[in-house]
Amino acid sequence: MTAQQTRPRVTALIDTYNHERFLAEAIESVLAQDFPLSEMEILVVDDGSTDSTPQVAARYSDRVRYIRKENGGQASALNLGFAEAHGEFIAMLDGDDVWLPQKLRRISEIFEQHAEAGMVVHPYQYWFPEEGRAVDDLSFVPLSGFLPDSEDAILRFGGVGTCSTALRTEVARRLLPLPESLKVFADSYLLPVAIFSTPLVGIKEHLTRYRHHGSNLAARGAADPASLRRSNASFRSAIEETRRWFQSNGFFARGRAAALLVERMELVEELQQFALSAPGRREFFGHLRRYHRLYAPIWAPGFRLFSDLKTGAGFVLGYHRFYALQQSYRLSPALPFLREMLVPAGHRGIAARLTWGRSEPQEMQ
Repeated sequence: MTAQQTRPRVTALIDTYNHERFLAEAIESVLAQDFPLSEMEILVVDDGSTDSTPQVAARYSDRVRYIRKENGGQASALNLGFAEAHGEFIAMLDGDDVWLPQKLRRISEIFEQHAEAGMVVHPYQYWFPEEGRAVDDLSFVPLSGFLPDSEDAILRFGGVGTCSTALRTEVARRLLPLPESLKVFADSYLLPVAIFSTPLVGIKEHLTRYRHHGSNLAARGAADPASLRRSNASFRSAIEETRRWFQSNGFFARGRAAALLVERMELVEELQQFALSAPGRREFFGHLRRYHRLYAPIWAPGFRLFSDLKTGAGFVLGYHRFYALQQSYRLSPALPFLREMLVPAGHRGIAARLTWGRSEPQEMQ
């Protein structure tokens, strides 16, 4: 970009690997935004695809800046994308997902309204294009402020991935380099360190569709054991790297927020291990009890009872049947909404207690 060129408002960063079937749709969803094309750049970082991804990207060469690199994994692709981005903020999109048309306009409006915020997040839709349906993720709580100020907020934050996150470019670059051991699950490190680095704004608008297909991480039950082991190893690395970053920057000495977030991650990692080696009833019951103890302080009384019943059901049903029922519930177009109507989780006024302060150290490690 020359000195005479105007800096784009946003970089639409698409990281991709062997997404020849989906990449055109992802790019088209960016081009279809109700946001001026003159104020955006589209940057595609190809992590060494072995299919026809380069040829797909070439069809958009008049609108897309395409960078191809050797295969190194998701974190390495994001490292390059963050370093190469020209925009004032970066909105991320995986090469197999799509944005809804209002995405960039809404993100841009929020950043303009909140100069103190370095990150904007929102929920996404679970998308089943072959079935012609999309299901809103209803678990998202729209928190705004500096989340480590509240242990409740740290426990409630979730329902967010790379494709539902945007960062101011200067914030993204402060977090570099992301550990390149994270071949997948780069967001499992990126999001924790980001929320401890900058205030955020959460908006309860579903602006991204997360595609379910046979080769993505959503298809956990169909994944082969070798793929699951690689994914689990990457997630364990994300936990270790997050713990190291918190330790290096003194966050464990500033209250319980960092430790709570790591404990959340450890419970997720334990659940991922169950996909490789199914637990017995007692082990699974112990996992559900730990989950209940961690989150019970932020739940309304009725939801705590609901969780107790679920924990007991886990012991009675065993891991496989419990997990199958849970997946059916989560992907139902009506059941999560009905449960929230009958047994609300409760929010306890967290937003009112959050501040826009930044208690980060002088220099991130």
